[in-house]
Amino acid sequence: MKLGEHLRFIRRKRKLTLKNLSQDADLSVPYLSDLERGVVNPSIESLQKVAKAYNMKVQDLFTGVEDMEASTHQTYPEGFLAFLEDPEYAEELDEDWKNLLMKIDYRGQRPSSKREWVELHLNLRRFFSLKDD
Repeated sequence: MKLGEHLRFIRRKRKLTLKNLSQDADLSVPYLSDLERGVVNPSIESLQKVAKAYNMKVQDLFTGVEDMEASTHQTYPEGFLAFLEDPEYAEELDEDWKNLLMKIDYRGQRPSSKREWVELHLNLRRFFSLKDD
């Protein structure tokens, strides 16, 4: 199941409409619709809002998401390969981390430099560690 499909599944299981979720998450109905259809990549902030509306952790939104197409060297966006090859981060970046990073926009757009990929990774890591406390 893809992320968007999983988000739709959660919403329908909770018997919510897009309008209900839009009000609870403070996101527009068209954006949520595009998210569920896989038209847009969610930002960290959007995932936080959706998770909060569902009273869930962000990482729980990815539970059951299996079709997060693994990236290959040829499909890595700009700066991502340099980030992956950095010895400071290489050991902790397993396939799950890589796939998660590839699916999330940062500050409304896809990172385009090694520095931006590092920032996204560190913010996600910090966010997940805060949620575990």
